[in-house]
Amino acid sequence: MTAEKPKILLSEGSSLSSREAITALGLAGHRVELLSSDPMCLGRFSRFVSRVHRAPAPGADPDGYLARVMEVVKTRKIDALLPVHEQAYLFAAARKRLPPGLGIALADFEAFEQVQSKASFAALLTQLNVQQPTTDIVRSTEQFAAHRPYPFFVKTAFGTASGGVWRVADARQRDALLAQLEAHNAFADGLLVQAAVTGALERTQAVFDRGRLVASHIYRQVMEGPGGGDVLKISVLSAEIRETVERIGQALKWHGALSFDYIREEATGTPHFIDANPRLVEPMNAWLSGVDLPGALLQISLGETPAAQPEGRDGVLTRLGLMGLLDAARQRNRRRDILREIGLLASDSGRYRGAREELVPLLTDPWCAIPLGFVVARLLRRPAAAARFSDTAVAAYSLTPQAIHRLRAWRHDA
Repeated sequence: MTAEKPKILLSEGSSLSSREAITALGLAGHRVELLSSDPMCLGRFSRFVSRVHRAPAPGADPDGYLARVMEVVKTRKIDALLPVHEQAYLFAAARKRLPPGLGIALADFEAFEQVQSKASFAALLTQLNVQQPTTDIVRSTEQFAAHRPYPFFVKTAFGTASGGVWRVADARQRDALLAQLEAHNAFADGLLVQAAVTGALERTQAVFDRGRLVASHIYRQVMEGPGGGDVLKISVLSAEIRETVERIGQALKWHGALSFDYIREEATGTPHFIDANPRLVEPMNAWLSGVDLPGALLQISLGETPAAQPEGRDGVLTRLGLMGLLDAARQRNRRRDILREIGLLASDSGRYRGAREELVPLLTDPWCAIPLGFVVARLLRRPAAAARFSDTAVAAYSLTPQAIHRLRAWRHDA
C-alpha cells in the first residue's frame, strides 16, 4: 500500500526560488499548493501545483497575510508549510500564532535577527571569525562621509533581490547617495559600508535540523542577470565552505533553510562572506547536482530526522533562460538582442551550450511555456518592460522595512 503524500503549502509563488522548489518537489512525486497576492504568479503555471490561494502581499499587509495563511492551513488540512522566501522571518515572529501540529521548520526569532539584518550578520561573522570584506556600520552622516578607499558598497539593513545595495565609485556618487539616504532616514537601522572585493560570486545553500547540517550545496555565478541574480551558474565543491556554513548553523542552532553569498577573492582564493538569506534560494542547480534541498526541508518540517545527504556533483552547469531574456532586453532595449537570445536558448548554443534549464523546464513541466510565452511576447512588443517584471515579482513576496517593524511589534506584544 502506498503511503499518502503530505499536503504541502508554499508560502508564495512569485519568486524564482518558489518556482524551482515546485519543480524539485514535483519531480519527487509531490503536489503543492501556493499562496500568492498575484493570481498570475510564475509558480501557478506548473503541473505540480494543485491550487493557488489568493493572499495579501506579506510586505504590504503582514497581518492580513498571516490570517490568510492560518485560514488555508485549517481549511485545506495542510501538513507542511514551507517558507520559500522571506516569509520564514514572518512565521518565526508569529510562531505562537501558528496552528499546533503544523509541520514547519523555523529557527528561533533571535537567530533570524542575526542573519536577516546585514549589520547583525556582519557582527555574527566577526564573532565567529569568518572572513568578510572590511566592514563599517555607520549610523550618521558624519560616519558615512568619512574618507575610505573607492570603490565600496553601501547596504541597508534589510533588502531583497539586491535592493538597498549601491556601489560607490567616487566622491560624487557618495554625496549623491548620502542625500538620498538622508531623505529616507536610512541611518536609523544602521548602514553597512563594505570594501569591494574582486573575484567570483559564489552562493552556498543548506538545510539544518536544529544545528545539524542535513544538506548543503555550492554554486558559482557564471553570468550575472537582472538585479544581481544568476543567468548561468555552475556547481562547485569546497570542504572549507561546507565547514564554515556548518559552524554558523551550529552557532545559531539553525532549524530550516539557510543560504549565504560570498566572494572568492581573485588574488588569494580567500572566501569573503557578504550576505545571508534565511530561506531556500533557487534549489534546482543543487537538485540537478544530486542534492535535494526542498526534500530535506520537507522532511524536517514533518518532524523526521533525515540522514545527512552526500555532496553533489562538481561542474553541473545550469541556466535560467527567462532571466537571460530579461537581461538581453535590459542591456540595450533592442528586439534583435531578444531574438538573438531566443535563438541561443533554443539551439543550446553560445554561452548556453551544455547548460540544463532550471527555471522553466519545458520538457518536464510543459505548463512553463505559458509564462515564458507571455514574457517573450511582452518583451518583443516593448523591450523596456523588462524592469517591470522583476519589480512586480519582488513586491509580491518581499518584506518591506515597515513590515519588519510590524513583525517585531508582534514579538513585543507576545
